[in-house]
Amino acid sequence: MAESLEQSVGCLEASNDLLRKTVTKLQDNAESNNFLAQIMLECKRVFELVPEYDVHKAKLDLIEEVEPLVRTLEEKLDKSTVRMTRELDTLQQTYELNKLRLSKSRDAETGNEMDVSTDAVIMTSSTNEELAQLKDLKSRKMELQNRLQMLRELESK
Repeated sequence: MAESLEQSVGCLEASNDLLRKTVTKLQDNAESNNFLAQIMLECKRVFELVPEYDVHKAKLDLIEEVEPLVRTLEEKLDKSTVRMTRELDTLQQTYELNKLRLSKSRDAETGNEMDVSTDAVIMTSSTNEELAQLKDLKSRKMELQNRLQMLRELESK
């Protein structure tokens, strides 16, 4: 039995030596593999010249892709601008109408009620120049009505 134990111990020592050698080889090989992996994973910048044709083709492709979007956005912007201009004109007309109504109500409160039944206010799309002309004409009319009233008062005295 002693002989079989000696053989077992001998085999165990041989296996132990073989394992040590294997671990040593793996460590040696792992170092070179780590070095190889580091080299492979490093970022290397390589610059190549690109032909002029490829650059020109890429620019044209980009223009073909972007131009319809720009055109669509431009059309939307134009529509929005027209809509906002119409809204501004409408607001200006509403302002003028409310201003006229306010002045009429003030005149009625103070007793200076004048005949303004001929002042028809028509809501149409007017330009800023037409609104300015209308404002000037209304102020001219007021001045003339005031003069007429002063002349009548002088006549009555």
